[in-house]
Amino acid sequence: AGGYEPDLVKAQYKQKVGIFACDEYAVFSNGGVVQVGDLQTQDLPVAPVTMGNMNKVGTTTSSWLNTMIFMKMWDLVADSGKWWDHDWTVKVDPDAVFFPSRLRGYLGPQMASFGDAALYVGNCDRTWHNGPVRLKLFGSLEIFNRNAIGSYKASNARCKAELPWQGWGEDFFMQQCLDLAGVHALNGTQYLADARCEFSPCTDPTKVAFHDFKTIPAWFDCWGQSEQSERLKHWPHLDDMEVVMKRLEK
Repeated sequence: AGGYEPDLVKAQYKQKVGIFACDEYAVFSNGGVVQVGDLQTQDLPVAPVTMGNMNKVGTTTSSWLNTMIFMKMWDLVADSGKWWDHDWTVKVDPDAVFFPSRLRGYLGPQMASFGDAALYVGNCDRTWHNGPVRLKLFGSLEIFNRNAIGSYKASNARCKAELPWQGWGEDFFMQQCLDLAGVHALNGTQYLADARCEFSPCTDPTKVAFHDFKTIPAWFDCWGQSEQSERLKHWPHLDDMEVVMKRLEK
């Protein structure tokens, strides 16, 4: 509940952008409850986490070993039942600049073709150390359909018992658990701009999310650039119109 994240989330809430432009939203925190506008975060009472050490056998990340925190979070999400009211549930990091309307634009037209399949969106296919090409789930933007959340709810106890998750990051655990549960990966590598996988500038109006922007000015600067690019995509002469309007105002 400390660090840069509370103020960043509060600023997004005030402007109703990011996750706060979704049909429904919830905010979770570890380390205490935070007041965000007129809502409170849901506390995740978990011991402090440590950074991964890649020299240790079984460790898959040099970032935070935060799997237990997100196990608690997903338990709360699953038990709430709210996911049942929506086609998709999305987990977004506070420092990811997220555009829900673009995600709707990608997934909405495909809904009929998905049928009853349980699906998560793989958002990176970069390889390291000449490894095999496979879709990966990067934690800055995690997208699951209704049946994927149902599959996780039914299988998470098995995942916790059978998978050696203690040295994993939460996104790797979630992907391994969903794979174990028979959930299929949908290719969404075009959705995410994340330098850890594939960089794209904020001026790219095709991206659903950009990661990472840890200050309020940087976050909203990226959001503004992307909004402007999206408007120009639909109305390519918008800049010329704005110049004319400014001249008229003078």
